[in-house]
Amino acid sequence: MASTLPINAYQRTVQNTITPAELLLRLYEGAIKAVLLLEGAIREKDVPARGDAAHRATAILGELASALEGQEEAVEWLRDLIVLYLFLIEEITVANITGEAERLLPVRKILNDLLEGWREAVRMMPRTSAASQTVRSGTVSDTGKRLSLKG
Repeated sequence: MASTLPINAYQRTVQNTITPAELLLRLYEGAIKAVLLLEGAIREKDVPARGDAAHRATAILGELASALEGQEEAVEWLRDLIVLYLFLIEEITVANITGEAERLLPVRKILNDLLEGWREAVRMMPRTSAASQTVRSGTVSDTGKRLSLKG
């Protein structure tokens, strides 16, 4: 029965129609939205909303980090990006636990900068490149790593 829910149909459609680059941008947008929600929940002292928003943000960043791990062509900037994702996860977690909304300001700035950088990279990509192929079965590369829209 769960597979007949409208959200499941939507997710299958999205997975089969957007490019890996579009998925990456949506994940960054989702992480930023979750951090904004966390900031608001901290200020409103809404503990359940804090937990949900922190979970969403850290899940997205964890998914981004895991998609990069183990790449054979791992260059230093990939490892640095993974370390940055882990730092952001830590800052989000600490902000949630301590209730320090101001701690999220640099997190949001970093995520916005990364989003803008990737947007610019996507704009510069040729339309016929391998990166512009549609996502099939939720994978974004031959390595089988998955990027999720959940979070």
